[in-house]
Amino acid sequence: MSPNKFLPILVILFLLSSCSQIDDSKEIGWSDLIPFTSIFNPSDVKFNKSLNGKVVKIPGYLIPLHYEAREIKEFMLVPYIGACIHVPPPPANQLVYVISDLPWENDFIWDPIWITGEISIGGQNTIISLNPHETYQANAGYEMIAHEIIDYEY
Repeated sequence: MSPNKFLPILVILFLLSSCSQIDDSKEIGWSDLIPFTSIFNPSDVKFNKSLNGKVVKIPGYLIPLHYEAREIKEFMLVPYIGACIHVPPPPANQLVYVISDLPWENDFIWDPIWITGEISIGGQNTIISLNPHETYQANAGYEMIAHEIIDYEY
């Protein structure tokens, strides 16, 4: 039997496994990124280690970091509009650095979105430049590889 006969089957299996990752995702909110502790210390930023390596779906707003034309492939996901451009920025456990192979193309970047992908704990210091005279530094405590980006439906 020719190996080329198996190629379509392998492609179908790969696509089905990619879809099952999205279907198996756990929908989370921003409060899920902060672990529950019995003692609250506002100066101590903690991360939810149980989410590390999991496929999750989380809503938010994007702050573009790198883009070409209208294609945004690298951005910061934040819990509310303009979170990173305010001083001070949100704590690291409320910022998610996102990389996507599939570009997000939308004329309305201030609209909320859903991101589905694998999340991991990892620091990412990023400079956000609004214009040549205004830059802000944000420290994202989570990183995410996006498998799907869709509009948030109310």
